[in-house]
Amino acid sequence: MEQVFYIDLKGITTKEELHALLRKELPLPEYYGDNLDAFYDALTEQGEGWNLIFYNRTKVDGCNITAEDEGKNDYAIITSDIVNYITKLEKLCNRAVSECDNLKIRFFP
Repeated sequence: MEQVFYIDLKGITTKEELHALLRKELPLPEYYGDNLDAFYDALTEQGEGWNLIFYNRTKVDGCNITAEDEGKNDYAIITSDIVNYITKLEKLCNRAVSECDNLKIRFFP
């Protein structure tokens, strides 16, 4: 049976916040290691039937956000580190989906 999980990335500014959110929203094991390798393992070992929908992924790819921009959009100000990390997360998820028959993962802006 499919389980659908909606994961709101809005306001995530650090790797630690991202992994805390994943722990909160997904039935990850207690020993989850709070890193991308551990997330990949969780997806491929227990993600059968999961449908993950990540949303509020920012569109700042390659853009610098200035102090002037801070109050002008609905998204949290995201450092290039977290943007790169979320990009790595997306690639990792695509790889996990290609290896697991019954795993769906989508990212939306």
